Amino acid sequence: MVPRMIRRLPLIAILALVTSCSAPPVPKEQYFRLQAVPATEKIGHPLTGVLEASPLGADGVAGERPLLYTANGGVKLEQRNYAYWTDLPTAMVRDQIIAYLRAAGAAEQVVPSELRLGGAYRIQGTIKRLEQSAGEKHDTGIVELELSVIDENDDHLVLSKVYHSEQPAADHSIDAAVAAMNAGLEDVLKRFVSDLDAR
Repeated sequence: MVPRMIRRLPLIAILALVTSCSAPPVPKEQYFRLQAVPATEKIGHPLTGVLEASPLGADGVAGERPLLYTANGGVKLEQRNYAYWTDLPTAMVRDQIIAYLRAAGAAEQVVPSELRLGGAYRIQGTIKRLEQSAGEKHDTGIVELELSVIDENDDHLVLSKVYHSEQPAADHSIDAAVAAMNAGLEDVLKRFVSDLDAR
């Protein structure tokens, strides 16, 4: 019995060495939704007719699914490995705009442009920034959107503005950064609806 155990010791040592030298496990892929809390109050001056929302455009990598990270104020951007949005940001932001404007009663109907209802108004926009920004004490979630509302009857520009929001993240994690970006999107949409109400 003892000799057999002695013969096994070199094998156990080799297995332990191989196990300790093996590569670390590959991180699990994570997928995140971009979601704003819906508006809780109706606006006082809604648009008359149908408001159509087109998918947003995006500047460069801002429209791709990997989450973005910057450590120098947005001059250099890096894509997060293994962390993705569930859909293209251009589609997700548009869907959140529609949901928020519906909750706010911004028009008689707020619909995606793919329905081709011949709306009286159209929303167009561009994602300028959608990223996690590293800071010494805490990170921030940055959302910057250019949003315009056009009167389809005469191509009149009802509203056009760039909205920028930076919200603090609870810590340096990706989860906290996404929560901060969601808060930033809510802040942007709240101000957009307020401007639309005051047009």
